[in-house]
Amino acid sequence: MGLFNDDDGIDEASCLSIYDGSYDFYRAVLETFSQEIGKDISEIERSFDERDEETYRILIHGLKGSGGSAGATHLVEMATQSNELLKKGKWDEAAAYHGPILEELRRLRTLIPERLK
Repeated sequence: MGLFNDDDGIDEASCLSIYDGSYDFYRAVLETFSQEIGKDISEIERSFDERDEETYRILIHGLKGSGGSAGATHLVEMATQSNELLKKGKWDEAAAYHGPILEELRRLRTLIPERLK
């Protein structure tokens, strides 16, 4: 039995295939990811509020990798869409993803530690 339910928005199976089926390794990745989320939220909020577009784009781009390593598919999809718009200089369009990305990060920050118990 896995750590996550089908409706949790975490692609556990893909991650396990990448990590050679090692739940120990996957758990370590999840723990690191969930610990970093608080810092990510603060930095994303700050750079967005200051309209520091370059830093914001770098942070959003980083979510693609960190979210992908944890299997957070919904987060990765939103970060990818936002990042593509930011690369094209479409700040206002990318800003539509800001709230949903933060919401997903907060959800994951609660969900992952619960599942790791």
